[in-house]
Order: sequence, then C-alpha cells, then structure tokens
Amino acid sequence: MLFRRTFLITGVAVLASACARSDPERELRDTVDKMARAIENKNAAEFLDHLSQDFTRESGAFGRDDVRRALAGVMLRNERITLAVVVTDVSLLGPDSANLRVRVVATGGSGLLPERGQAWEFTSAWRRERGTWRVFNAEWREGL
Repeated sequence: MLFRRTFLITGVAVLASACARSDPERELRDTVDKMARAIENKNAAEFLDHLSQDFTRESGAFGRDDVRRALAGVMLRNERITLAVVVTDVSLLGPDSANLRVRVVATGGSGLLPERGQAWEFTSAWRRERGTWRVFNAEWREGL
C-alpha cells in the first residue's frame, strides 16, 4: 500500500513538472502577439521591451534607436493602426535561441476605414535574456 501511494505521488509530481515546463515556440509566438498589440495600442515602450539593447538590422545600418524613431513617426501619422501578423516559421536553435519568419500586414489612418496599408516579411533572430525572449537581429522586406 505504501509503495502504491509513493508511486502515485511520484507520478503526479512528474506529470505536474512536465506540464510546467516552458514551450519556447509558444512563448515566442506569444511575444510576437504582444509586440503587435503594443503597436496597435500605440505603446512604443512596450514594443521596445521585446528588442535587445544591441538590436540591429542584418545590414547593420538600423538599430534600436532607429526602430524607436520609426515607430514614433508611424504612431503620429496614424490615429488607428491595425496589424495582421502570422508567424510562418519557428526554428529553435537551442533552449535560448531561435529564428522566426513573420508576415505582417499593417493598415492605418484616422477614420473608420484604413487610409494606407503595407505588408512586410521579417526574418528575425531571438535569444532568451533573463528569462524573456528578445529579438536581437532582423531583416525585412516589403511583402506582396
């Protein structure tokens, strides 16, 4: 009887710990969703929280401060911003690094209907910093 009880308690503990483990892909997708909501809510600081301090574009000519300035311009020009974001590929390179491919369609304007729109395709490199996923490198091009 004692053996069965011990076995049952051990089994429950193992299952509980397995359920509590992180799912890096889910965490990355959730982070991308948070970044999209931050832009839609016109909260640049929240968006920038998900970029590493040493963020650069692949070409090296665009850093974190450039992202901040670009976001400020977009947010000033558009009273309303709507994003459709699809993560098309997640490649885990280990427990603390990954590459993502993301397609984004953004619309903006000041009225009920969007006045402008744009699509992009992003390829980004991510790493976990102090338990939080942050993008440290990205390249993007205009989509179709």
